[in-house]
Order: sequence, then C-alpha cells, then structure tokens
Amino acid sequence: MSQHQESPVVFAQEPSQHFKCPSCHKLYIDPVINIGCGHTFCKKCSQNISSCPVDGNPCDPNQMVVNRLVVGQIDDLLIYCKYGLIKEEDDYVPDPTGCQQKIHLGSRSSHEDSCDFMPVTCSNRNCSASLRKRELEEHKKVCVYLTCVHEDKGCEFQGQQEEVSEHEKICGYRGLQSLCKQSAGTEQKTLQLEESNKDLQKQITTLNMRVGQLEETNTSLHGQLTECLSTMKDMQQKYDGLVSTMEQLMSVRNRRSFGSPGNTGEPRSRSSSHNLYHQAISSFRKSLSGSPPTTSRYERWSMPFQFKCIGTLRGHQNVVWCMATKNKKLFTAGADCSIKVWDLENLQRGCIKTIQGHSNSIQSMCIGGNFLYTGGHDNAIYCWSLDDYNLVNKVENAHDNIICAMAVIGDFLFTSSFSLIKVWESKSLIQKHTIPGLHHWVRALALNPERDKLYSGSHNTIDIWSVTEPFGLKGKVDHQFGSIYSLAITSKYIIAGTYNHNLQLFDVKTYQHVLELMGHIGVVQSTVASVSGRFLFSASVDKSIQIWNLENMLPIQTLQRHEGSVNSLVVHGDFLFSGSEDKEIKVFMYFQMQMGFSVNT
Repeated sequence: MSQHQESPVVFAQEPSQHFKCPSCHKLYIDPVINIGCGHTFCKKCSQNISSCPVDGNPCDPNQMVVNRLVVGQIDDLLIYCKYGLIKEEDDYVPDPTGCQQKIHLGSRSSHEDSCDFMPVTCSNRNCSASLRKRELEEHKKVCVYLTCVHEDKGCEFQGQQEEVSEHEKICGYRGLQSLCKQSAGTEQKTLQLEESNKDLQKQITTLNMRVGQLEETNTSLHGQLTECLSTMKDMQQKYDGLVSTMEQLMSVRNRRSFGSPGNTGEPRSRSSSHNLYHQAISSFRKSLSGSPPTTSRYERWSMPFQFKCIGTLRGHQNVVWCMATKNKKLFTAGADCSIKVWDLENLQRGCIKTIQGHSNSIQSMCIGGNFLYTGGHDNAIYCWSLDDYNLVNKVENAHDNIICAMAVIGDFLFTSSFSLIKVWESKSLIQKHTIPGLHHWVRALALNPERDKLYSGSHNTIDIWSVTEPFGLKGKVDHQFGSIYSLAITSKYIIAGTYNHNLQLFDVKTYQHVLELMGHIGVVQSTVASVSGRFLFSASVDKSIQIWNLENMLPIQTLQRHEGSVNSLVVHGDFLFSGSEDKEIKVFMYFQMQMGFSVNT
C-alpha cells in the first residue's frame, strides 16, 4: 500500500522498482528528470539533493523538467477502488464485500465519483440511515421518513412509499396547492411578459444603433476600396517600370560584363546572358505553378544564394511530425494519424491522397524500394505500397514505447524507441534483431552517404552500427551535449541537433568534436545536409530554419515563416519543405543572388 495521494492506494500488483525514486526509494511523486544526468527523482527529493545518488554527478535543481513519460506510466498502474478497501490496524487491505473493480491510478476519480459502493445517506428528512449507493433505491421503498408532496403547503404526513402514495390521494392540501399554483402561475406570466417587453425595447434600440453604425462602416469601406484600387493601379505602374529597368540593366550587363572568375576572361555574348535571364524567370514561374525543375545527383548551388517561400501546403488537422519524398511525390504525416501525398510536379493540386490506418500520432517515416514505412505513438509499424498506397503489412505492438525514428537499407528496416533499436526484414516485417541497453530515448537514426553505416543518437552518445548481420557496434562518439534529437551525416562530419539548442559537429573519421554551430534558441528537431555535403539545413522548436555553409561554418540565411515548432525538413532538388506544429508545410525555393559587377571604361 502506498500513500501516493490523500486517498488510500493499494496496488493490484506491486509496482516495478523503475517507478521508485532513487533518493527516497518510494513511488515517484511529481517525477522530474535531470537533463544533466538523465535520471528521474521526486520533485521534492530533487530540491534536497546536490549530487545524483545513481552516478554521483552534480544535480542542479534548475535543470529539472517534468518527466511526462513516467507520469503517464504511473497513472496507468492498476489499483483497488477505495470503496473496496478496509482498514486493518495501520494499513488498508482489499474488502471482499466492497467494490472489486481494479482501476487506473491516474483516472481513479472518474470511477470513484460514481462507484456503486460509495457511502451515501438517505435524502429523506429525519432519516439518518447510512448505506451504499447501490442500496439507496431499495432503502427508499421501505424508509418510514418519506414525506408527502404537499409538505411545502403544511402537510406533515410521513411514512413508507406505499403509505405516502395512498395518503396523497386524500391529502387535504391538494386543492390549496392547485389554487396556489394557478395564482402563482398567472402572476409569474405577467412578470415574464413585462420583462420580455422591456428586453424587446432594448433590443430595438440596440438594433437601430447598429444599423446606423453599419451604414457609416459601409461608407468608410467604400472609400477605402476606392483608395485600394487607386493604390493597386499605382503599384502596377511601378512594377511595369521596374521590369523595364531590369531589362535595360540586363542589356547593359550583356554589353559590358565579363565571365565569372576562373574563366577565359572573354565577355559573355548577349544571347547567352539573355537566355540565363529567361531561364531564371521561367524557373520562378514554374515554382509558382508547383512544377519543380529537374534535379541532378548533386545540387548546383553557388554562393551567394537564398531560399524564398513560394507557397504553403495545407491539409493536416494537427502537428506535422515527419516527411519523405520518392518518385516526385511528397509524403507527410503527423498527429492527425493520417499520411498525405502531394504531387511535386503540380503542387497546386493540393493533397492528392490521404492514407488512413494508424490509431495515434505518426512520429516517423522512411522509404525503401517501393515501400513507405511509418511508425509512432500507437507503437505499430505500417508498410504501404507506393504503387497504389494500400497497406502491405503491419506489426502491432512492435515496440513498448513510441517509435521515434526509422531507417531502411537493403533488406532491413531499423526502428528506434526508448533505450533500444529493433531490426526487421523490410518485406516481411519479421523481427531479426534487437540492440538493447542504449542511453535513454533514441530519437534519431541516420545513414552515411555510402549507406553502409547506421548512426543512432541518444543521451550523451552517438553509436555507429553495421547495417548487415550481426549488426555489430562499429564506433561510438561520447559527448556531454545532452540528448540528440536529430542527425545528419556527410562525407566529413557527423552533425547532431541537440537539446541544448546547438548543432554539434564531429569528425566522421576520428569522432573528435570539431565545432559548435549556435543560432537556434530551442531544441534542434531536424537536420538535413545537401547532397554534396556543402550546406546544412536545421529546424528548431524556436519556429525557425537555419541554412549553414559547411565549408566556412557560417550561417547563410534564417527562414521564419512558421507559427510553431518546425519538426521536419526535406530537400528535393532546388526545393526545401518544412513541416511544423502549426499544421502547415512551407515550400521554399533556391534563388541565385546576383553578384555586383564592374564596368571597364
């Protein structure tokens, strides 16, 4: 028995030691986790300890956050209803004559507030009987303190139900009540009509005022509309003038500018510059119509450049958690339990397919071969065909906790959750192997460019695994930067997005820490490197996306178009897609910025 709350608590089964505080050795009360050492304590205990009793590391009370996972697991523990307990000496034990139902600790009040074994008292005046709720109706049939319905008029008769029923037929207060009701009813109706008349007069006055206000507003809006139309006309004229000026500048550049550094030094021909100009305009128009340009093996981006938001994809009803692309299609999923498919060749079509199947939030996805794999809060793995978007296979209860990340390579699918990674045959979804004992949540999985190593990120550790049997450990990066929330691997660097708001770069060969990129003010939820490994995109709960140059380790641009945490990024050719807590997917496009040029006189 535990005194976890004011009401007595008797567990149906003794809780695991994992639910007991390492300081007080009792069931957690208000559990908080130390983000420094990763261990959990009672909130009260955490204020009284200076070092972790598990590993001896210093404990800072200011680094404690609520451990919602443990709170939920404790709330799910089964206990006996308090109306099924009896006190023996100083402890409570199950009462065989009381409620026998076992209920969840976190929702006990929903049952106990209406339990049939709840002690109640008879509602009849002068009756002091104490009994259980389920016995109340039977008691009222035999209770001798039931009163006549005309009690409020002066009748003092009391008796059992049958006796009162017979008495009411002949009660001398019946007629008096009828007359009183009629009189009171007429008086009440008169008062109601007078009140209604007053209310109607007030409403008429209010409506007359509103009509006058609306007429004034209509006149004002008509004037504003006229002013807006005039302004739009002026802006159109200015736009036409800018286009004309731009064409003139391009003509001057065609005649006077030379090629980029490293060329032969010969001036470009007018035809070549003219074609480049129209190609840029054509690419921009295609982006607006939702038709991405053809992609190549490596991006052809050169500094200086910028990404501009050219549109928003809407359709999800809740947070967007994950995205992937394949065969000119974009796949997105999130907390609305649905997968949406978008045509990258014509984004104006909107969502072309919605796939349903998951019973809870979808946290992760990946694509292998011609299949889409998804997982999340329902602890299940789903495999979908990319030909017809039908379900091919699924595994219920694939993990005991949320499936945080997924990666597929060849014949194997890797999925991660709390402290472990599982390996599955990608076609049959038969479990092949389990990698246990990892540090806390494994929130990130990533493959290197050669796709022969799997990187997993957890608390203060990045592990490197073989992607072939027996899936052995090939390397380990130990650090003190806290939990890893995202990973990206290039030919030079292991890049980790962390809980401490920064990006940590490690040498891919020596595992030595190289640099810390600082720019975000929230957890870095997603990191994506360009195909060449020269550029990096990072997204954070601070609602922003940062673009970095990995050749000089400097920031290039900050994108701030979302109204909530940015949870997922996908790069497709010259396009960047971002999924957010605001339920939207933003579409950004690469634009080359024009360098200044000199004129030879």
